[in-house]
Amino acid sequence: MELGSWIAQPLMDDICQRSCLRKFKQRRTIDRTTTFEGGCACGAVRYVGNGEPELTFFCHCTACQKESGGPFSVEFLIPRAAVTINGPLSSYDSTAYTGKKVSRKFCTTCGCPIVFEMEGYPEHVCIKAGSLDDAAWISPQAHIFTATKQPWVHISDDLPQHEGDYEE
Repeated sequence: MELGSWIAQPLMDDICQRSCLRKFKQRRTIDRTTTFEGGCACGAVRYVGNGEPELTFFCHCTACQKESGGPFSVEFLIPRAAVTINGPLSSYDSTAYTGKKVSRKFCTTCGCPIVFEMEGYPEHVCIKAGSLDDAAWISPQAHIFTATKQPWVHISDDLPQHEGDYEE
């Protein structure tokens, strides 16, 4: 492992954690009539939730690239109480440079990423949009960490683009 990647990974974990939470002050009202379901590829993990995401985004940070195996991850922020997850989850826990814990949860059988949890924000989780049974209703609001996006990714939508998190 190169020293640079050892330092960069915790930094990116913390940056991704902070980006998910920048919009807490601008929360949308949750519509409890909106129900969504999802799970892993093998079906061992299932979840059901109610409400609309408070924030939905394309994350181009290197941590999300590693986790997704692709150039970005699409996630949505939702109150933890709005989601019930059943099935065997494993976690990859890391410590961001701030000393806060970041926990990435995935199916113990197929390895499909499901949820991202952040220490200090126990009331919210980020659900991986690709784990939804039907993700057609997802409407991302921004691209974050475009400074670390892959050079072959060309963003052609009109969504706001942030080199770092939402406030940068």
